[in-house]
Parts: sequence; structure tokens; C-alpha cells
Amino acid sequence: MIAGIMAHPASATPAPALVLCHGALDFKENFEELQSFLASRGIASLALDMRGHGASGGKRWHVDIKAWVDDIRCAVDYLSVNPGVRKGAIGAFGFSSGGTAVLEAAVVEDRLRCVSTLDATVRSTLGLPDVIVMCVLCALGLVKRFMTGDDLRLDMSREFGKVPAAADEVVNRSWQEDARVRRMWSDVPFPGIWSAFVTDTIRRVHRIRVPVLVIHGDKDRVDPPKSAVILHEALRCPRRLCIVAGNGHMGHRDTNRHAVFDLVASWAKAHLV
Repeated sequence: MIAGIMAHPASATPAPALVLCHGALDFKENFEELQSFLASRGIASLALDMRGHGASGGKRWHVDIKAWVDDIRCAVDYLSVNPGVRKGAIGAFGFSSGGTAVLEAAVVEDRLRCVSTLDATVRSTLGLPDVIVMCVLCALGLVKRFMTGDDLRLDMSREFGKVPAAADEVVNRSWQEDARVRRMWSDVPFPGIWSAFVTDTIRRVHRIRVPVLVIHGDKDRVDPPKSAVILHEALRCPRRLCIVAGNGHMGHRDTNRHAVFDLVASWAKAHLV
């Protein structure tokens, strides 16, 4: 089962719609403000709890991009028959690993008419020491999975807390102190979390044909803005790159989140209306 929150504009006229996909160790409720903004601009949205997260089924906190692509395609199925959604006017927005998923979905799902990404993970950004540690933990996790049927689960709160998700200190503190976040950080699965840090999506994005908007915060310390530049250069479809000043990784909650909201809404209206 995949859980979601549907938001419609006030008008009774069928509206264009976006599937909203959160990142690793995240949940759909973080899109509430974005959904309200989109509705005010005449755009419907369906915010998902991706497989393994929030109220959706699946192994807790696993990041399986292939499964997430299936979740997005199921969301498109739902929106395609929703009477409040305009026919043939469905796009997708993804943050972090959700950005990875919407890009991968755009490669195979021809019903998506446009895509927006926010600080998407398209390549590995781990340094060599971190890669070695990750490989060791995942290897141990595979052994544990073989012996017990479950991943190795570790408390990564201290490590994850060292890198701010948002440039705004108040927002970052609120995120780190959220009980749902603390629970996820204290139970991180290895190798189930592997795809959140290591991916080769950049090798396939040249196959995307629909318009793609690439948004990234200039103060992102989780995944540097260079990743957005590399993604933009690798795309062969109509595309736009926007580096938002003052934002960290979690741009939809950060200092200049309304700039992100406006970019996403404008892109959707330009390509779905």
C-alpha cells in the first residue's frame, strides 16, 4: 500500500497535477506548504509516502529507487482517472532521492509531461573514506540479512546530525528534533539505505524527452550544487537550471522556499496547461 495526500485547487475545473516525492528518511507531510501553494496557483498535487516510509508499506526506511518508480507510476494511474485532474496534464516533482526517482520514472513513464527536481541525487558524492565505511556496513548488512532476514540497523543520529539539511538554523533544528526524524535516524538499514548515497542515474537522464527543471540550493552541504550543473548538462530534453541563493539541501522548507514553490508552479503551468 502506498499512502498519499491529495490536494485540489478551489476551482471545480479539472486541474493539472503533480506527483510529489520526498527524499530518503522523509515523509509526505513535509510537502504541506508546497501543496497549499500549488493549489493557490491552480495545480493539484498528490504527495506520496514513498515505499518503506511514512504510512506506506515496505521495509522500513529502505530506499529502493526501482520500487519508488513503480510507486510514481501507480500515482500516475490514480491521477489519470481522477475527475479533478485534467487529462494528459500530469507531471512530477522530486526532492533528493525523490528527485532520483522522478528522473528514473521520466525515462520509462511517457504519461509524465514534465519533471522538476530539487537537490536531486544523481551521482555518488561520498568521499573515499565514507565509501569505504558504507561498503563495509553494507557488506555486514548483507551477512546479517542472509542469517536473519533483516538488514543491519544502526543509530546514525550523530553522523546525520553533523550535516545541516537547511541553511536556516531554525528550520534545521526543527528538522533534527522532529520525533519522526529521530526515529528514522536511529534505525538506518544497511544495505537498505545504499541507493540514497550511491546512484548512477546520471547515466540515463539523456533518455528523458519531457521538459526538466533542475533546482538546487547554493548552500547545499548534503549534495553540492555541482551535481545540478552536471545533471543539467547531461539532459538532452528542454531544460532549465536554477540555483537558489540562501537555500540548503531541503529547499522546500528553507529560507527561500517560496522561490522554489514559484519555480515549480511556473514550470508546471508552462508545460501542463
